[in-house]
Amino acid sequence: MNVFDTHFDEMACLLYLDEQLEPAQAGELRRHAATCTKCGALLHALEGEGRTLRNALTEADEPMPAHLLRRPAPASSWPWIALLGFAAAGAYTVWNTVFEPIQAQFAQAGFNQDNVLTMLMFSGAFWKGWDTMRGIAESLALVTLGILCLTLFRRRGRRSGGVAAMAGAIVLMALMMPSGAAAAEVRHGDPNYVVPAGEVVHNDLIVVGEYVTIDGDVDGDLIAVTQELIVNGHVKGDVLVAARQVRITGTVEGNLRSWTESVQLDGAVAKNVTAWSAHVVLGPKSVVLGSFIGSAGAIELDGAIAKEITTFSGFARLNGIASSNSSIHAGQVTIGPHEQARGTMRVESRHPPILDPAAKLSSPLQFTLEKRGPDYTSAVYYWHQVLKWGASFIFGLAILLLMPEFFAETMRATSRFYITAGGVGFLVLIATPVVAVIMGITIVGLGVAIALALLYAVSIYAAQIFVGTWVGVKLLGAASSTGALAGRLALGLALLRIAKQVPYAGELVASVAMLWGMGAIGLSIYRRTRSTLAVA
Repeated sequence: MNVFDTHFDEMACLLYLDEQLEPAQAGELRRHAATCTKCGALLHALEGEGRTLRNALTEADEPMPAHLLRRPAPASSWPWIALLGFAAAGAYTVWNTVFEPIQAQFAQAGFNQDNVLTMLMFSGAFWKGWDTMRGIAESLALVTLGILCLTLFRRRGRRSGGVAAMAGAIVLMALMMPSGAAAAEVRHGDPNYVVPAGEVVHNDLIVVGEYVTIDGDVDGDLIAVTQELIVNGHVKGDVLVAARQVRITGTVEGNLRSWTESVQLDGAVAKNVTAWSAHVVLGPKSVVLGSFIGSAGAIELDGAIAKEITTFSGFARLNGIASSNSSIHAGQVTIGPHEQARGTMRVESRHPPILDPAAKLSSPLQFTLEKRGPDYTSAVYYWHQVLKWGASFIFGLAILLLMPEFFAETMRATSRFYITAGGVGFLVLIATPVVAVIMGITIVGLGVAIALALLYAVSIYAAQIFVGTWVGVKLLGAASSTGALAGRLALGLALLRIAKQVPYAGELVASVAMLWGMGAIGLSIYRRTRSTLAVA
């Protein structure tokens, strides 16, 4: 035992605290510390430091907090079974009330019960040019794969000669692979493009230019993006055009699909005509051997159409030959003296049609007065409201059962932050489409942009779920169980649905509910994301 100036040093005190001194020495130190202030203070300080060190070592060995390691309770299977049943019933109802009538309308227009999207995109003007687009997509995929391989193997390439050899072999094989034959000829106007009379294009023709004129023949399809397209020649395939003005005086043996400002047809189309335009004119000399579907501001049909006619426009004039049934939906309809309708003609308009006495109709005109706004006297209207309420309730119930923590967090944001949620909802409503478009411009962000757009659409629909639940809780009080909360959800959605049907005020209620609910969803996602990052 070391003693300095009749006092004990730190080593002696540490040995005493660790009970490593002899009993006689320990007793001497204990008696001395009881009477010496300096040695007593040293002994007390060393004892406190040892206690702190032991506590620190004990805390380092503690397990993770229990709330982080808590295992979730096993989920019951009955919510999934109920959700599946509701989803099947909802899908069946939507199909019978929405898609099946639309399909029947297209079938009457000459699409023969085929898939409408498939006919428009693959059986129409894209059906041959799709091979070219597929080849371009495959080339882009190959380039993307090569860039990805180089990125992944860049760091390892210095250490592994085998990896470098493998990458080189892949690139060499890719370069040696034969390229697919082009199924179309691509032409760029400088700035205009012309196929002279007597010239024949033996493949599909894809052309981009200011003004495109086809005076010769095209053996395949014609796909044009231009300011003005004039077809005076002969196209043996389909014509797909996006332009400001289109005029066809020649012959098209396939279909005509146009997205334009104005379309004028003075020639012949052997199959169907589909036009989305501001102004559509079928001249007296025009002949369409298939069906006609038009959506435009004004439609004038003075030619002959062999199959069904379906129009949606602000103004429609019929003064030609309709060999089959016609379904006209327009704000104002005029039937001229040269009209010859050999099938039934149904007109739905906001005003009675103007019928010339000289017009020849094989059957009486079927007129339906189009009413503006909802028809409160129709039972179908109330049935549709019940279906919409049921769909929103099933969706909200699915969120409540499958994501209870997210539901509770969003409800807290809905209940506590009124103004903040509304402001955030307005920002989300305006900024999200802009961000999605910017991200979608790049190939890397395309998938994220699509996911963001889907989340945006879902959040718009889900906004009413949380606002409706808030209304139910305010009326019935806080819920003590999941079933009680589901009841408040059903009541709130029903009241919200009723409020939306009030003239003028309903639009304001719907807007406020959408902004409020979207803001609450945005705040909930932000907080949960921030909490997850903090835990990580």
